[in-house]
Amino acid sequence: MLNVVTSAFFVLIAVLEYLLPHREDWRASDGQVLHDLGHSWFGTGLGGLAGNLTIGFLAPLLAAALWGGQAWWPSDLPFVLQLGIVYLVADFGRYWQHRIHHLVPFLWRFHALHHSVERMSVFKTSRSHFVERYLQQVFMFGLLILLGCPLEMLVWYIIPNSVIGLLDHSNLDVQLGPLERVIMGPKGHRLHHSAAPEDMDTNFGSAIVLWDVVFRTFRDPTRVPQPEVVGIRDDPIPSDFLRQYFSPFLWARLTAPKPALEAAPEE
Repeated sequence: MLNVVTSAFFVLIAVLEYLLPHREDWRASDGQVLHDLGHSWFGTGLGGLAGNLTIGFLAPLLAAALWGGQAWWPSDLPFVLQLGIVYLVADFGRYWQHRIHHLVPFLWRFHALHHSVERMSVFKTSRSHFVERYLQQVFMFGLLILLGCPLEMLVWYIIPNSVIGLLDHSNLDVQLGPLERVIMGPKGHRLHHSAAPEDMDTNFGSAIVLWDVVFRTFRDPTRVPQPEVVGIRDDPIPSDFLRQYFSPFLWARLTAPKPALEAAPEE
């Protein structure tokens, strides 16, 4: 069901962002679409699957060791309150997973692939490395599964969050207005993809902006202009797919200072 819904929204947004672009110059191809799809399959797809399998295997074992397999999930609460807990916990995990990928140089090597874009497009949504996506699943859903959260409850977070992610990375001219101060909308996430450091290290949330507000990393997109340039300054990520995928392990070579050209001798 999740794949069907997200695929349908992907196609819809891809069409709409071409018809109603946020920026006309972002409609031109950057030559990375096939690479983006490859990273969606081999990075986000496989990494997410591996993360989910790890949670599914380890969480019951850990729960049994910690509290004898007893479920601590407050299933007696009204649905709306349970859903609120899911959003708070999942987005808290996603916030810190995302933020430490910016703070820890070794983890930034894996996250840089996602930021290595010169334009925003729905195709960039799942341009992620296997390692990053694996950790994302563990951080977002590990504690919830450990507490015994029903899988059907998680669906009510996963599907809306997936749609928000597609919108946030798209070139679609969508205006959410004051809602950008509640959910992580396209304008807020574009700031996060800005090449300017004062923007890039903000707005780490996934579905909601609460934790960015709490930890003072929220940059209000209704009060600051949208970025002129997105991506990474002095981007070290190669242009070919295989070297992109293995770039975290080639980082020293990719980021080594380029030798200066020797001046030609005067005649």
